[in-house]
Amino acid sequence: MLIRPLPLLNFFVAVVMFSIGLRVSGGELLDIVRNRSLFARTLLANCVLIPALGFLLVHIFPLAPDARIGILLLAAIPGTPIALQFTRKAKTRLAFAATMIFVLSLVSIAMVPLAIQVIPETAQHNQQPLLHLLTSIALYIALPLAVGLLVARHAPKIAPRLVLPLGILASIAFVFLMWETRLVRREAFNAIRGGGSVLAMALLLLISMLIGWMIGGPDSESRRVLATSTGMRSVIVVLYVARYCFPSTNVYMVPIVYLSLMVPTNLLFYLAATGWHKLRPATQS
Repeated sequence: MLIRPLPLLNFFVAVVMFSIGLRVSGGELLDIVRNRSLFARTLLANCVLIPALGFLLVHIFPLAPDARIGILLLAAIPGTPIALQFTRKAKTRLAFAATMIFVLSLVSIAMVPLAIQVIPETAQHNQQPLLHLLTSIALYIALPLAVGLLVARHAPKIAPRLVLPLGILASIAFVFLMWETRLVRREAFNAIRGGGSVLAMALLLLISMLIGWMIGGPDSESRRVLATSTGMRSVIVVLYVARYCFPSTNVYMVPIVYLSLMVPTNLLFYLAATGWHKLRPATQS
């Protein structure tokens, strides 16, 4: 039941990355990579500030051991492709959105073993989460993006015609993914609540988004992209880590509950930001 929706998620990510490759150029992606100041702030937030926030939260709330481990893992491991559903329509910052997802996914490779090492409870050391992560980044993020860039370069008349149907297909896949996981998410919520665990996860989400907004740069669209990319932690990787390194526990329930929190929160954030962007010119005039 936990693994079944993953092929659907992989399909969604591949379609979105291919679509982004059709709409941006390699030069635009490289320009984002060369912005050292933004990258330094992004790494500081995701590798230092948010892990520290998670450490603080698990000491404030009287959490059960499984909830404590899950929240520490969520705080430590950034970069979920699910954020693409809320950043792929960033008109002026599309390359920025794609690059941030790719970079944070790479950062999670280093953060997984570090997170397992510092968690007080003994974990079973297993290389499966890293192998799954490397495979996913290569097959569902890097490869579709590269193919999209090639299609846009060698078939410039065909590429724009593919964007709309691909966008519709990605949205359908994402909605179906949320529908398929509804019962699992409800079961996880009932199993993990208590001791302030849901409140701790909500604070982790909201404060992480605030940190992303504050480091996001001079314009509102960059701030929105980074707020979403930073707040939406890598629930799939945490699920892998829980499955292979903490078997026979309820740690795997924590990322499922966090998924239930971060999707509607970012949907509301996206709608509010979009509405404000449309109303602002009228207000200014």
